[in-house]
Amino acid sequence: MLDNIEEIIKSIVRIAWGPQTIMFVIFVGAWFSAKLGFFQITKIKVWASNTFGTFMGRKKNKKLEDGSSSETGVSPFQAMTAALGGCVGTGTICGVGAALVAGGPGALFWMWFAALFGMMTAFAEDILAVKYRRKDKKGNFYGGPMIYMEDGLGCKWLGVLFSVACMVASTCNGSLVQINCMCNAVKSVFSVPPLLTSAVVAVLIGIIIFGGIGRIVKVTEKVSPFMSLAYLAGGMIVILCNVSKIGDVFSQIFLNAFNFRAVGGSVLGSVAIKAMRYGAARGVCSSEAGLGTSPIVHATSNCKEPVRQGMWGIFQVFVNTFIVCSITGICILITGVLGSGGENKGITLSNMAFGSAMGPFGQVFVCLILSLFAFATTIGSTYEGGKCVQYVLGNKFVGAHKIINVAIMVLSPLLSVSIVWEVCDLLNLIMMLPNLIALLLLSSKVISTAKRFLNKEEEISVKKSA
Repeated sequence: MLDNIEEIIKSIVRIAWGPQTIMFVIFVGAWFSAKLGFFQITKIKVWASNTFGTFMGRKKNKKLEDGSSSETGVSPFQAMTAALGGCVGTGTICGVGAALVAGGPGALFWMWFAALFGMMTAFAEDILAVKYRRKDKKGNFYGGPMIYMEDGLGCKWLGVLFSVACMVASTCNGSLVQINCMCNAVKSVFSVPPLLTSAVVAVLIGIIIFGGIGRIVKVTEKVSPFMSLAYLAGGMIVILCNVSKIGDVFSQIFLNAFNFRAVGGSVLGSVAIKAMRYGAARGVCSSEAGLGTSPIVHATSNCKEPVRQGMWGIFQVFVNTFIVCSITGICILITGVLGSGGENKGITLSNMAFGSAMGPFGQVFVCLILSLFAFATTIGSTYEGGKCVQYVLGNKFVGAHKIINVAIMVLSPLLSVSIVWEVCDLLNLIMMLPNLIALLLLSSKVISTAKRFLNKEEEISVKKSA
């Protein structure tokens, strides 16, 4: 019975997440790109200086240009690290490997392609999240797609639909799937009983999430940069050990991405189409651009200028896909472990790739990084789900939501996640489609807000140079 249900759900997901859905996601990003002059490329200096550049050398008490302060509320950087933690999950290690197995080396190119436009989707949704956010009784900001659907579109039922899907998806993808993957990885490397791992992790995460957004961002502003930089450093070791092959790797990526040689007798089954399908899908899912979850965290920022916070959305997608996912993909390809036999998918490929350069420590390294990714994602997902609970049911149910999630974290090693992955994909679609429609309907607000900011910045630049 359960096997039949799982097959039905898988069939629905395959159809729902077909090429038409992926193309629609890319279209939304391409729409904002075209309307704003491909801002993510032509204005790279602007968004880089307003993100990475703002915290390099910043003094703790320095007042920011947008009126926010690094010591009051949630800073723009803290909001970004919490959102980044929420999306840089086990999929950036396991999911990228699976995409390469299914779509070949060209999948990495289409992952980048989707992320390039995804930058502008994230930019748009974060602008709207800050523009339409609200304040609670304690004076803290909150917002997200459910708020701009209600206040921007006047369509509360759409916000409720999004929120219900997010509530369930955040629990499935965070508390269940992420912790389950972490426990299995720790068991395989350190032989620690999964229930012991899940219990310890649940207690730690419980302490953090019950401390509210303030405690969450204090943790993620340290964990997210550390885990990303550590993974980058480990990946560079693997790449440098095989640097002579880097040219061949990029040749494989681009040749495979545009290889329309038919597989199965039709162009629709060509190598390139498979690479496009799996690569773009992974690019969309890993960065969460358009999914609507990250804006919930970005809305908490004390940044007064929506466009500045939107730039942190661009930066988030850049780090997630162009750095973290790329490291996974390039390491797998440069070490030649793709198609080498064995289990040959997911975390196994990453273990083999890092092990080829680091020896036995490679598997330990991947396990530790994956655990950090899962830890950060669970924290972010639980917070996002809690804000949706607050929107639909009210504040009094938020505590119960946290307790339920902590309990599921503890029990996650005992639960089957095979069908949960498929359910998460379906719930993600239910969240994403209303959000993308809302973005298009509110695109005039995004474009006018962005152009106003850019015109103002240009005027300031002219006055300074005069």
